[in-house]
Amino acid sequence: MANQNSSLRSDISRVRHLGANRSVGTSHALRLRLTAAALMPLTLLFVFLVVSLVGRDYESVVRLFGHRIAPGSIALLFVLVGVFHMKTGMETIIEDYAHGWWKSGLLVANMMFAGLIATATALSIVKLAVGG
Repeated sequence: MANQNSSLRSDISRVRHLGANRSVGTSHALRLRLTAAALMPLTLLFVFLVVSLVGRDYESVVRLFGHRIAPGSIALLFVLVGVFHMKTGMETIIEDYAHGWWKSGLLVANMMFAGLIATATALSIVKLAVGG
């Protein structure tokens, strides 16, 4: 007969239904790969946009962003996807290497920093698009 206690999981792990894999790592890896794939064409478009803006004065940049939807959309998507990619990568690093009572503080700080960066850059791009 098979022994009922032959499992490698601890008693508390069996009660909480937690094991070595809590499916967090898989979703983080998938999100990182998807955002990295999205960042490849966005980076090329963003670099092309920045190079096309070299030498222009402020008024012509505001006109370009105000009359066309593409420049503002490209810049906004690049920033938001990039910040989400940064947040997810840092979250993975913190979860892997931070232990103890300050792990949750680092996760909150990471989320707040990413939110601050995303909000500031998105507001700047929107302000530029509506006329400065």
